[in-house]
Amino acid sequence: MKRNRKLAAALSIPDDHENDHVPYSTTTLKLYLENPTWCHEYEEILRLFAADPNEKRYRFKPMRARQRQFIHSLAEDFGFDGESVDPEPHRHIHLFKTPKFVAAPMKTLAQAARIRRAQLNVQTPVDGASTPERRADEVKPPEYNGLLLKQPRFGLTEDELRPCIRSAAPMNDFEVLFLSAIDGIALIPRNEWEGQEQVQTLLETLQPIVSAAVAREGFASSAVLCEFDLSVSNTEPQIVHEAGQGASAGRTTAGGWSQVAAKRSVPMAVPTVAPVGQRSSFTVLGSKLAEAKKKRKEDQLLEKRRRELQSEPVVDDWSAEVEREEEIRSRNQSDHEEGANSTVLT
Repeated sequence: MKRNRKLAAALSIPDDHENDHVPYSTTTLKLYLENPTWCHEYEEILRLFAADPNEKRYRFKPMRARQRQFIHSLAEDFGFDGESVDPEPHRHIHLFKTPKFVAAPMKTLAQAARIRRAQLNVQTPVDGASTPERRADEVKPPEYNGLLLKQPRFGLTEDELRPCIRSAAPMNDFEVLFLSAIDGIALIPRNEWEGQEQVQTLLETLQPIVSAAVAREGFASSAVLCEFDLSVSNTEPQIVHEAGQGASAGRTTAGGWSQVAAKRSVPMAVPTVAPVGQRSSFTVLGSKLAEAKKKRKEDQLLEKRRRELQSEPVVDDWSAEVEREEEIRSRNQSDHEEGANSTVLT
């Protein structure tokens, strides 16, 4: 900043002078105007990274392909070096400071966008403006130019998918594009055809074959005809129309999910299973009855023993009583021995 002020004073440039120099590429500005709020947030992250002399690398969280394109373009404008690593859906960006990096641009993206907005030919939609509705006979039929694999298996790779597509359509070559905006994979024919009608006829023929093949291998739930917008290069195709959907993908038509929810059957009651180690109510009830019966029996035995003790006479001379019991015990023992000897003699 001090150097800039010295140069401005030497060249007699007023302080309120503003130049029209834009330090950003056209691609960066176009991507910024698509989502200014999100792009402004990540511009601040890059500026903080540029201002910290101790930070030499920065790792972003996984994001969509369009967002990664903006980060790569903005990093190049800053003078950073970056690369995308890991497959989808975990693909993310690593940025590095290289010798060509000096400092972050002085102008922000918002300032540069105001200067270049007219040149970029970006039109801001006017609130309340509505387009006239087309009549039924003027509605353009969809021009299917690809197949959409719905609900692909998590972690599916192109190397796994290609043999399955090649076996289902051996005479045709498809470009496999993983869509980050939705959970799907686009299959775009690479062969050259004479017209749209021929392409659509081919896709209508291959659609049930490819759908059955990917469902059988567990790669996706199904394959449907789809019209993609392929006009923008270096970006993933945008879905214009999907077979079985409304005028645009992702828009619920009349008789869609609302009717499905209304006609849903009553859910079947699933019997609950007690966790391991937890006794059922019948087991608990049986054990309680057994415990009560056992306690009642013990109480009866205690009561009987108490009555017997009460009925026994109280002895005055304990020593005489002990001698009497020993005499009885010795007499019983001698009788037992005599009986055993007589048994042996006989």
